[in-house]
Amino acid sequence: SLPPPETGLSPDVTTEDLPPESRPGQGAPEEFAASAAGVAEALANHPRYRLIRKLGEGGMGTVYLAEHRLMRRPVALKVIRPEWLCHPQAVARFRREVSAAAQLYHPNVVHAYDADAVGGSHFLVMEYVEGVPLDRWLAERGPLPVAEACSYAYQAALGLQAAHARGMVHRDLKPHNLMRSPDGTVK
Repeated sequence: SLPPPETGLSPDVTTEDLPPESRPGQGAPEEFAASAAGVAEALANHPRYRLIRKLGEGGMGTVYLAEHRLMRRPVALKVIRPEWLCHPQAVARFRREVSAAAQLYHPNVVHAYDADAVGGSHFLVMEYVEGVPLDRWLAERGPLPVAEACSYAYQAALGLQAAHARGMVHRDLKPHNLMRSPDGTVK
């Protein structure tokens, strides 16, 4: 399963789906057009992360594929929606999500790497899971064999159990929020 509450992570694109010049670690393409995507300019020029493209949106934020500039590895960067920044409760909830995600290490949970606030934008940096959301996998393949469906449900349950053991509750569990990696791992 994904990091705890309302992550909204729905990366439905792999780096192979990107044009070569936009793939992490592939030269120095033009920087992401952040203003067009509604991302604060300070975040577009962040010293550690280079935004590549929007991956999806959730209730509290937008998720981008980004590259850690020094490590040259892809990451998923979740940015709290600007309209929520004026609501202290929403910012506090986002901070709780960041803190909770940082405490959770499990093979069926997306790992949190970093968090920051810059230029008024708050964001969480997470492991980028290459693959497809489970809802897309199901739509493309139709009904799954029982063993495969059970494997995915079991993996999601293991991730949820790890979160529950730490007192966390995922409030938006659905196939759209579960990623299936090419090796069949569900997070």
